[in-house]
Amino acid sequence: MRLENRVLVSGMTILIGVMLLLVAGCGDDETNTPTTITGSMADHEFLAVKTQMDDFVDSTIAFFENGINTFQGISDGEDIIPPQYAVNPEQQDSWDTSYTNGWHVIQIAYTEKDQFEDGVWQMSLADSIQYKKNGVAQESWVDHDQLVYKHHWTWDVFDTTVNHTNFEGNADFTFADLTTGLATVTGSRDFNASNKIVHLDSTVWRDFTFTADVNNVTLKNSAFTGWSNCPVGGSVSTTIEMVYTKDDGDPVTTTWNATFTFNNGTMTASVSKGNTVWGYHSDMCDVPQ
Repeated sequence: MRLENRVLVSGMTILIGVMLLLVAGCGDDETNTPTTITGSMADHEFLAVKTQMDDFVDSTIAFFENGINTFQGISDGEDIIPPQYAVNPEQQDSWDTSYTNGWHVIQIAYTEKDQFEDGVWQMSLADSIQYKKNGVAQESWVDHDQLVYKHHWTWDVFDTTVNHTNFEGNADFTFADLTTGLATVTGSRDFNASNKIVHLDSTVWRDFTFTADVNNVTLKNSAFTGWSNCPVGGSVSTTIEMVYTKDDGDPVTTTWNATFTFNNGTMTASVSKGNTVWGYHSDMCDVPQ
């Protein structure tokens, strides 16, 4: 009986050892399994999102320039100075500026018309600008070291039966360190785009919602050309929700994440949807010397 017990115990010990080896082997296999998948740059869904991401990055850099344009003031007492607020008598519907509670406020609405005087598209903006020195708001732009730029805008077309995209967005940027040669921009951006494509046999809608943070983007002040909106460094990170609808079908929602990192005018994009990732580079602009 003792011999039989010893054989039984030895057999069980060997069996347990083999099972442990198998478990360990399975664990190694799971560890070596890739956690991400490289997405195709030709993926139709990705390309639809990339189109809006490109517009988002371009408009963000354009808004940097709009903020820079206000560094030298809003008005000289008679005329508005920054070019983005220039009055166009052929387009302008309304225009108003005011100063209240530490903020310069600009409100503009205008309509683009065709040769028959029919509306093609309309745009509105409401901007609030605040000059600060040592953290205190001041009415004058002279001798400020910080600027807060809030920008709200809409863009709508009149004929929605054809291919079109309507936009709405908000930007809330703080430009700091303006007494140095390298300003830092922080803040947030919201951006909505509603896109309609009419095909021969179907109609597709894609609605995009961007929620973004501007993370220490740096801009250079050149002795030759002044401030530039071309990012030297920093990044913009965003979450994107896309709602896809075809004809009378149910909406399909996907969530994307993207980070755009800047380095001397070059932008590197890192995009993901679930465990699928994409990456690409783009030469955005030239940093002044």
